[in-house]
Amino acid sequence: MADDLALFDVDQPALPPPAPAESEGVKRSRRQAAMLAAGLHPLSAVLSSPLRLHAEAGPADDRTADGRRCGNCQFRKLLGHHNRRYPKCIYGDGRISHGEATDVRKWWPGCMNHEWRTDG
Repeated sequence: MADDLALFDVDQPALPPPAPAESEGVKRSRRQAAMLAAGLHPLSAVLSSPLRLHAEAGPADDRTADGRRCGNCQFRKLLGHHNRRYPKCIYGDGRISHGEATDVRKWWPGCMNHEWRTDG
């Protein structure tokens, strides 16, 4: 009978701790990268229809390359809210929310609505 109990006395290896859950910011960055890989502007993830990149947009895999980018578009504005400023696209009426999902990065390739900034 002691031999039967020996089966249960075997040291079990410790299980690794569960992987930490990804933050909302990491999940959002992954979605935006997937949009760029598909040839779509990252704001497509929150819009009701896909937003294509401009034909002259800078490449997504080289953030310093020349081309049309959100950072040189007249529709990218820093909007104030609660003593902070957030980069938003003011084109049309449906690209702004009070959340991070509609913050527009300077390096993003420009969308098909890109217009060169004229104010320097």
